Amino acid sequence: MNEKPETGVTAVSLCALCGNSKAFTMVEVLVAILITSIVAGVIYGSYMGALKIIYASQKDMERTTMARLMLDRVTGDLACAFLRAGKEYLVFVGADGGEEGLGADTVTFITASHERSGRDIPESALSEVTYSLDPEGYLMRREDPTLDEDAFSGGETRAIGEGLAGLDFEYLGDDGWVPSWDSREDDSLPRAARVTLTMATEEEGGGEEGEEAVRHTAFRTEVAMPLGGSWEEKEEPTPTPLAGGRATPTPRPQ
Repeated sequence: MNEKPETGVTAVSLCALCGNSKAFTMVEVLVAILITSIVAGVIYGSYMGALKIIYASQKDMERTTMARLMLDRVTGDLACAFLRAGKEYLVFVGADGGEEGLGADTVTFITASHERSGRDIPESALSEVTYSLDPEGYLMRREDPTLDEDAFSGGETRAIGEGLAGLDFEYLGDDGWVPSWDSREDDSLPRAARVTLTMATEEEGGGEEGEEAVRHTAFRTEVAMPLGGSWEEKEEPTPTPLAGGRATPTPRPQ
């Protein structure tokens, strides 16, 4: 007589095996996903924060480099400012434009820092130079190597820097620092000049309703003018020969 297989025992054994298996439940899976999301969010936030710091540092470096280059150019011209009494086309005029805001001064003067375009080109070392602030934030430099009766026009104007929110000049005279200067009044150069450049940088999230906020950073330097002082309208002294055959140079104004 044939015997039937004990199917009941086998089913119970399979159920027991299924009950003892170490499978993940739905709650465990959701908890794992939640923890992974939190960790990923923390890592992403740290990464984005580091990128913002790097970007801000690069912008600060670029702004500082731009300001240094502009200050070097301006002070180089001011240090070579030239004036001679009785010559109406030789002027030094600094106009104060700082009634409102961060300053928008202009200065026009004769400088001996002109670089000749060629060795054989008959050009003077003197040139008319004007510095001004463009409404778009550019530092404009006008140079005219041809001296004429109008020292405030002519020549070529080009931008030598950008990102400016303010341009301010101060001049050192006998009575201290003053905001403006006009050599046509007393035939004199300032003894020194103080240049302040205010750079503007936009920052995200600092303004109202998510608008970008503008941060201002000021860069300042001072430059001495070797020819600064008053020129007296009199004939220059004749150089006196020394024992060695040399002549004493014409004294500069004190």
